This record gives sequence, structure tokens and C-alpha cells, in this order.
Amino acid sequence: MALANGFRVNTNTTSFHTYRSYSNSQAGLEQNIERLSSGLRINRAADDSAGQAITQRMKNQATGMRQAVRNSQQATNYLQTAEGGLNQIHGILSRMRELAVQSSSDSLNTNDRFSIELEYAQLKDEVNRIANSTTYNNMTLINGDRAKDVSRTGLSTDEIRNFSVASNVATENQFEFTAISGSSITLKNATTNEVQTLHQPDGGFGENDVLNFDDLGITMTLGNDYNNITTGASADSFTITQGDFVTMQVGADNDAAHASGDSSDLNGPAEAATDNRITLNISDTTASGLGISDSEVNALADSQRAINALDSAIEKVNDERSNIGALQNRFEFAVSNLQSSLQNTEASRSTILDADFALEAAGMARNQILTQSGTAMLAQANQISQNVLSLLK
Repeated sequence: MALANGFRVNTNTTSFHTYRSYSNSQAGLEQNIERLSSGLRINRAADDSAGQAITQRMKNQATGMRQAVRNSQQATNYLQTAEGGLNQIHGILSRMRELAVQSSSDSLNTNDRFSIELEYAQLKDEVNRIANSTTYNNMTLINGDRAKDVSRTGLSTDEIRNFSVASNVATENQFEFTAISGSSITLKNATTNEVQTLHQPDGGFGENDVLNFDDLGITMTLGNDYNNITTGASADSFTITQGDFVTMQVGADNDAAHASGDSSDLNGPAEAATDNRITLNISDTTASGLGISDSEVNALADSQRAINALDSAIEKVNDERSNIGALQNRFEFAVSNLQSSLQNTEASRSTILDADFALEAAGMARNQILTQSGTAMLAQANQISQNVLSLLK
């Protein structure tokens, strides 16, 4: 090296080499200090461009999953509020049934039944009040706003005024009227082939009568032209639709073409429920939805019919509470799965992003030594040019 360079003053190659090594050691030391102070291995994209992109995606995923956990917990609160209202309605229906049984005995006179009817009517009004006032975040829950609906084929509102569908009835199930007489109506679930016949021995059916097909999960109110309902080969029918369902986002992504809670913009109910969201319905538990709006206990026959209507209503509320309980359990498992996924995502992100303190501390010690020795050697390298002066003495 000395022979190659000779005694040159303008260019000190040794000094340049030493300065380059010193600069590398200083840069390494600064990086060690930055990583140890921030706790991160990647502080800028230049540190690891691919790793930075991966960890940013993981960060977004983790943030989304945290919010999904909160969504699931809020969904549980939503359902608990609905179940609380249903519990109160269940208690009222039990009392109404007790009054109907009491009024079904001939040991009572007209005044006795009138007194019972007063309480019965008040309780029926309270069912409506609870159904319409049970809310979560100013959203009604059990008054039918989020219930399943029907799509009619050949049926007009003059024939069937309205429907109420239990939440446990599967969407896309089709129902047909297979027989209608003066005192009975037969309804068939054409999808499952289940059949139920309702009999009305005392006078037959009439306009505004409420029919509880509780085995099938269907309640309907007859219109003034119900006798025109077609049966047989070209029977009038209706199909269960999702209605204005509730959507709960329980994932960090969006993997459906539609996100609204209105089935009118969906190609089918299956399109609403995806891996990242859970959809649900809550049945109409107003007096009308339960099929007890016209029930009364003023007379013996009315009281006996009221017992049957209340049995159907109680069964519907029981089914709805079971449906809500099953959904609550589902959301609890969704939360557990999200928390597990979140933990694994954060662990993977940490592997890429976080600094290894032991490695960085060792690197810092090494670079400190190299920096200090580089400073000393740079001074020695600069001293080499001083040797030229000896030639001038």
C-alpha cells in the first residue's frame, strides 16, 4: 500500500478507506440506536420494503378484527335486549292464558267474564307496548321491523291481509293452500312437505280471523276475499323471504357484493350471509304477529279459542327465544375465534416488524467499538501525510 501510494499529499487513500469504514460503522450504530429506541426493526420502508407492506396489511387486518370483536359483543347486547322484551311478553302470555282458562268455565257469570276481559285486554295492549318499545340504539327489535317476509304468488291482500313468519322458518320455503272449506284450511310447506290443517267448528272462518299455523311457523289474517284463494294444481302460494334482516359484521373483510339489510337488492338470501357477516331475523311479537289481536274472553267459546291462540303465541315466543339464544352462543364463538385470529396475526406481525433487542444490543456494542476505533485510525491515517515533511528538512 505504501509503495503504491508513495509520498503523495493531495490524495490520502488510507484516510479515505478508514473514513468509509468509520461511516459504515456510524450508520450501523445510528440504526441500532433507532431500533432500540423505537422497538421496531422497520422504521421506514427503506429498512425492509416488502416487510413494511406486509406488516401494514396485517395492521389493517388486526384493527378490523378488533372492531369485529366489538361488533360481535354489541350484537350479543342487541340480542340480550330483544330476549329481555320477549321474556316479559312470555310472562304476560302466561297470565293471559290463565285468565282464558278461568273464563272457560261455566261457573262464571257475564259480569265475572267482563271483569276478566278488562285485565285480558290490558295485558294484550301491554304486549303491543313492549313489542314496540323494546329498542336498542333507537332501533326497534321485536315489533316485526326485522322479521322475515313473504313473496306472494297469486295471492292478494284482499285474500290474506298480512303474514307473520317465525324466525326458524327457512327462507325460500314455499307454502301452498291445498284445501279450503267452510270450517277448515290446509296449508302445506311445499319445500319440506309438512302439512297442517286448522279447524273452526263453531261457525267457520271469516274476514279478519287470525290463523295460527304454529307447526309451520306461519300466522296470517284472512281478508274479505279469502274464499277466492285457489287450491289444487295451480294453488295460490307464498315464499318466505329474508325481509329486512339484521346484518352484523363479524369479520375484518368484505366478501359480499351487497351489504345492505334489504333483501330487495340481493340475488338471494344466501348472498347476504358470508364468512365475514352474520344475518338474522327477529319475529313480530306484537299481538297481531302472535295471532292474539282478536282474541277475547267475553264468552265461553271465545275463551276456549283464546287458549288455543295463546298456546300458539307462547310456542312462537319460545321458538324466538331459542333462536336468539342460539345466535348469542354463535356470537360468543365468533368472538373467541376473532380473538384467536387476532393473537396469531399480531404475533406474525411482530416477527416481521419488531426489533430483536438482544441482536440490536449486540450490534450496537460492535458498532460502538468500530466507531471509536475508526475515529482513532482516521487520526492515524491523516498523520501519514505528515511524513512528507521529513523530506524537506
